Amino acid sequence: MPIELTPLESTRWETDALLLFAFEPDDEHAAESLGPELFARFPGLTARTLKAAPWLAEHTGLLDCRGTSLDVCVLHAPGNAPIRRVLILGLGKRADHTAQPDAGPQRLREAGAVALRKARELRCDSVAIPGAALETLAEYLTLRYPLATLPEAWALEELAYGMYCGLYTYRKHKTEKDPTPPDPSTISLFLQESPAPELEQAALRAEATALGITFARDLVNGPPNHITPAAMADAAQALADAYGYSCRVLDAQDCVDLGMGAYAAVFRGNPEAARFIVLEHTPEGHAEDAPLVFVGKGVTYDSGGLSLKPSNSMATMKDDMSGAAAVLGLFRALGELKLPRRIVGLMPCADNMPDGKATRPGDVVTSLSGLTVEILNTDAEGRLLLCDALAYAKRYDPAAIIDLATLTGACVVALGYGTAAVFTENEALEETIRELSLAIGEPFWPMPLWDSYADVLKSEIADIKNVGPREGGAIHAAKFLEKFVDPDTPWAHLDIAGPAWAEKATPLCPEGGTGFGVRTLVQLVLRWQS
Repeated sequence: MPIELTPLESTRWETDALLLFAFEPDDEHAAESLGPELFARFPGLTARTLKAAPWLAEHTGLLDCRGTSLDVCVLHAPGNAPIRRVLILGLGKRADHTAQPDAGPQRLREAGAVALRKARELRCDSVAIPGAALETLAEYLTLRYPLATLPEAWALEELAYGMYCGLYTYRKHKTEKDPTPPDPSTISLFLQESPAPELEQAALRAEATALGITFARDLVNGPPNHITPAAMADAAQALADAYGYSCRVLDAQDCVDLGMGAYAAVFRGNPEAARFIVLEHTPEGHAEDAPLVFVGKGVTYDSGGLSLKPSNSMATMKDDMSGAAAVLGLFRALGELKLPRRIVGLMPCADNMPDGKATRPGDVVTSLSGLTVEILNTDAEGRLLLCDALAYAKRYDPAAIIDLATLTGACVVALGYGTAAVFTENEALEETIRELSLAIGEPFWPMPLWDSYADVLKSEIADIKNVGPREGGAIHAAKFLEKFVDPDTPWAHLDIAGPAWAEKATPLCPEGGTGFGVRTLVQLVLRWQS
């Protein structure tokens, strides 16, 4: 459902629902009345809008539109008007948009999501936005973050992104008829003139990123008996077939033969399931470029192994492959964006299960890097498969390595469910991730990687232990991974344990897998490209 950027005279506008926006009246605007002052009261209502829908100027229902945050006022046209209804989305108080640097963009995303769901509820087949409304919205966006777009383009991208993500549902295993009305089939932006390239690119980015997030959400929401490591490999191969990527899949024996003893320690309880996925996007003429390498943790089900989790902690452990799902979501988006940048995705996938052959607490294994690891807790498995993937990444002589993982509950304790952690010694990379992630609604916050945190990982019988004490657990995990990365290579570890799964629905996402991280990875690639 791409957004159609349509140059069209207002007298020819025709749509099931025209989308407009309103702020709550404040002291400056409280005295405004309908009629001549209508434009100032309701951003987006312009002379062109009233020319296309003259009934708006006298519609008494406007008096009920207070602009309350995410409130929807529905105005129905009389007779057979070409604009059959108007949806006015409340954006809250103007002052709220400057209180926090990300408040304006986030409100646009949420407004887009709420608007499209309302349009679906009303069984609207077509939805349109006047270009003038977009111009108004751009004035209220904070420009603190350099996203390389014009304000209008940024407003369109955030609004469209919210529209796409807000319509998401997961019903693959429902047998009864879906009671939800169908999604609108067309979304249009009515413009006075041909669209600027920046607007076209913004619309493409929003659609491509949303497709990537949907791809990732479907994987995370899938039941673990369906979304196995083999299914993850099939998903990667499907992307490769669709977009011309290179895809290589290693099985358990291949990984053992390579010397991935740490990864093998995770899948020993279910070796038949293990798949190490290598997905590569190499545009023509870029085969010799140093790639960006993205590593995603792919534990498709985590029981904790012999260090068994409590039963009430297992219900959502299908989400422990959210990092790998985000990397696959990135490649889904890249297929639409067609960026001339070499990208490699590494996804070590496994089930962490108890079994007679499963790894025992106290075992020592040899990793791909040659370092030996004393495994004291088999539920700290993510760092074991990631460390071998990070060592594998060295063969690409990468420009940078980014790993994503639902790695530690300690990170959730530190930052809650809404924010992920970024660990890196590279200040430029940390600043880039922090700033762009706040602007796009996937907040990452920096955590320390001081050497003093590594002392607790020293082992008496091996080179390193896989766990330290409970206090500072997320940092200990990051310090463990740091051992397996070349210090001269820019590297960041992203712990997404909190926001990868939504316990309750939000305007942008129902309960379940969120696809968190996909948009950040897309923006990182775009930033590296520029």
